[in-house]
Amino acid sequence: MRFLTVNLAALALLAACASSSSDWAKAGASEQQVGQDTADCLAGAQIIVAGAQGSSPRMVVQQDRYRRCMVERGYAETPRK
Repeated sequence: MRFLTVNLAALALLAACASSSSDWAKAGASEQQVGQDTADCLAGAQIIVAGAQGSSPRMVVQQDRYRRCMVERGYAETPRK
């Protein structure tokens, strides 16, 4: 259960970070759909990398993979206003 909680918290944090400099737009998409697609793409773009000696592994988002996923779902990246 702790693992799930940590992963959900990390996903929320990553979503905030990944979308901080731009927004994603898709004609006809509701906010709920954009949020779901963003979460799905972020989850698919995550990898766990080993920490430095003595530190815990950490989760990293492969930004190119995340962006490619959003584009494949029909979104266009737009600058944040």
